[in-house]
Amino acid sequence: MVSPSWPTHWREGAFKGSSVALVILGMIGLAVACAVLALVAYIIIDPPILSKLMHSPVNLPVTAVLVVQLAFELPPIFVLMAMLPRISLYSWEELGLRLPPASALWYVIGGFVAAIIVGDGGSVIVNHLSHHPHHMQDVAKIFENIRHTPAIIAFILYGVVVAPIAEELIFRGFLFNLGMRYGNFWVGAVFSSLLFGAAHGDIELFLPLTLVGFVLATVYYRSKNLIISMLTHASFNAIAFSSLLWMKTH
Repeated sequence: MVSPSWPTHWREGAFKGSSVALVILGMIGLAVACAVLALVAYIIIDPPILSKLMHSPVNLPVTAVLVVQLAFELPPIFVLMAMLPRISLYSWEELGLRLPPASALWYVIGGFVAAIIVGDGGSVIVNHLSHHPHHMQDVAKIFENIRHTPAIIAFILYGVVVAPIAEELIFRGFLFNLGMRYGNFWVGAVFSSLLFGAAHGDIELFLPLTLVGFVLATVYYRSKNLIISMLTHASFNAIAFSSLLWMKTH
């Protein structure tokens, strides 16, 4: 079945299977290669980091974490920016990467509230039912280790600016539309949200993060604007960081 509903009638040949496979494999291969090269370069510059890496990635200096993370995410984004219009047969502007009207900002507010409810509420439920009620994300552990250092500024900027942009381009701009092309809203939203939850690598918070992904997919679909979903995502991350700061100072 081919969905005709987003962003207009899909053109014949949009998201051709072989082209999609090549883009996905290219993005994954480039991400892994760039991350490994960045880590190797960092180890050459600072050899003691190797022993920290062998012990626990959480104990890596935040600069190393950010360098490797940026190397993992940004090069594939450039590939996606160049290739998605070719395989979707729509420009990025037609797919929603354009300045939103002021009226669309209401979607940010509604999406933000919904994301807080399902994300934080889901986390509380999962922690209550979990065998590890004091489970803490690796992000929170890193945050705790650097909260009294200047590195926290770079870490927050990454989480509130870079990550929302990169993840919305991948999970909503690409994967949601891929699901929509061959199904409907539910196919696109569930498909992209499950991958969004899994990509964060935290099995304990997989469900809450998947629900947040579903909210972001809904915001994108309703607003037809990627900037709006990016702002919603950034607002959610900003509140998460603010909560961590507040908890550690009280």
